[in-house]
Amino acid sequence: MTPFSVNELAQDADLWRLACQGNVPAFEVLVRRHQSLVCAVAYNACGDLTLSEDVAQETFWSAWRGRASLKEPNRLRAWLCGIARNLGQNARRREARAAESAPSDMMASVPAGGPGPADEAVSREEEALVWQTLEQVPDAYREPLILFYREEQSVAEVAAALELSEDAVKQRLARGRGMLRERMADVVEGALRRSRPGRTFTVAVMTGLTSLTAGAKTALAGGAGAAGAVVKAAGVGLGGGLVGGLLGSLLGLFGGWFGTWLPAQLAPTINERDLMRRHGRRMMIASVLFTVVLLGAVLAMIVWRPPMAAYLILWLVAMTTFGGYVAFASIRAARVVRRLRAEGGGQPNDTPLRVAANALASRYRGRVFRSRATLFGLPLLDINVSDPVPHGERRVARGWIAVGDDARGVLLAVGSTARGFLAFGGRAVGVVSFGGIAVGVVAVGGMALGIVAVGGLGLGVLALGGLAVGYQACGGGAVAWDVAGGGGAAAWHAAFGGAAYAHDYAVGAEVWALHANDEAAKALLLNHPLKRGVEWYIANSTWCTAVFVAAGLIPTLLMTPLMYRRA
Repeated sequence: MTPFSVNELAQDADLWRLACQGNVPAFEVLVRRHQSLVCAVAYNACGDLTLSEDVAQETFWSAWRGRASLKEPNRLRAWLCGIARNLGQNARRREARAAESAPSDMMASVPAGGPGPADEAVSREEEALVWQTLEQVPDAYREPLILFYREEQSVAEVAAALELSEDAVKQRLARGRGMLRERMADVVEGALRRSRPGRTFTVAVMTGLTSLTAGAKTALAGGAGAAGAVVKAAGVGLGGGLVGGLLGSLLGLFGGWFGTWLPAQLAPTINERDLMRRHGRRMMIASVLFTVVLLGAVLAMIVWRPPMAAYLILWLVAMTTFGGYVAFASIRAARVVRRLRAEGGGQPNDTPLRVAANALASRYRGRVFRSRATLFGLPLLDINVSDPVPHGERRVARGWIAVGDDARGVLLAVGSTARGFLAFGGRAVGVVSFGGIAVGVVAVGGMALGIVAVGGLGLGVLALGGLAVGYQACGGGAVAWDVAGGGGAAAWHAAFGGAAYAHDYAVGAEVWALHANDEAAKALLLNHPLKRGVEWYIANSTWCTAVFVAAGLIPTLLMTPLMYRRA
């Protein structure tokens, strides 16, 4: 059968029926009719123009092989788009795996040639920039945009391909264009910020000035001086990052220390005070050792680059060991405190804070109340607090809402030691916990250990604080496996900050990574949620700081009237 035997104006359904009978010319007409659509969908799925054409070819081949499986010829467009999406996503995953497994110096062996073929419509630089911007637009808006501009700007064609109404397509196009403008503005603003001349430019100008005023001989000397100045300028970037990381780490350790120091100052007896001091010192030593070991391991991994699994295993072992030690030491200290109080006696604590607290506490009595209403055998509210002076045996409160020296609440626990879904206390354990030492899914405190940990010393999957250690971490000093950001940041995968060290990607004043301040690193990190969060915090630091201070003070202000009444 010749091509002229096919009516090229026929409907898709009629042509597809012919193709199902083995009519190759009919299938060719369908390919010409829908190749732009399929290429656009494939490009949206894989993000590479050249690869998208390969995917589109494979889409039509797959459609030909499986032509008998389409039972509704009227849905040919949607069927082809579905095949293209799946194949494009698979191709993108294969490309990503190939890039990860390829030697890091592979690109060095590629010869430096000129531009691509003369008829290439889009340069590789343009393509990279276009996809970098498009990739940040959600798929629901990106796909209609790509189809619109590759389907001759026809809303009807896009609506038919995506099986949407024309109004829905117009709405998505409008939102997608708005997002594109915002993302492009971010790219331009970021590039302009990064292109701002700095110390090196000043050195170059002054070096040139020296050559103009002192002749050739002095110019040579000035050049040597400039080289030294450039090194010094790099040292300033490194020094600033390291100083920021060091200060953040010190602040983090101070926060953790303060969380153990304050309870020691307020302990009722000297024996209990000394016990808490020893416990605090041990915790600080363990924290410092843990941080030094983990940071040293990160730097060693970056230098020697062993398999990623080795770092992951080390990170898990270190986190488990440290977390286990914190739990063991805290439980042991709590048991000794209970024993000391059960034995009674002991010389009263004479620290200035305790003396002042005793003077104030003498005016108050501990609250004792239990609601008659119960649920599953537990009172809805149980308040059981010993008098502040003299400090008697710690009282235990149990209920749905518990307030006491030792509070164990199902929903809410408030006390010196608090355990509950929502826990506030000197030592707090809960799903959401606030305290000097806080442990929970979300933990906020001087020392915080949790899935999300926020504190002077934060340890968690997502850790934020002066010193932060986690899967992702951000702070003055941050150590992470995936992404770390801060004054000084070290991570296996990616890091950003004043001084940033990572195996794969790093962006900052002083960096060390396979991709250091290059386009790949910037594409990954400049729009990373963690970095955007840091930038948002900096832009709103005034009221954010006020909120954090209030969050630290409000629990204390609420605890006091709940636990004590005026004598």
